[in-house]
Amino acid sequence: MRKNLFKTIMPAIAIVFAVAAAFATQAKTESSSALVDAYIPMGPGQPCQKTGQQCETTVLPNICTYQGQEAFGLADEKDVTSCSVNLYRD
Repeated sequence: MRKNLFKTIMPAIAIVFAVAAAFATQAKTESSSALVDAYIPMGPGQPCQKTGQQCETTVLPNICTYQGQEAFGLADEKDVTSCSVNLYRD
């Protein structure tokens, strides 16, 4: 009788333990904020002009600008015509 009760309860105990462990585990958080080079779009299909300044990708109070123009980050580091990522600064 005791052996049958143990066989019945054991799966429930395993499930409760698994659920508790899942909630107790914390995923590694990575900082999404990064300084990236800022670029000015020069027109469709044209290479973007590198500004020499860096701005952040996280949303901050001010938009990244260079000489009065909004600056962007590259969507693809290998493609200098892809400056479309919004950038911000303090």
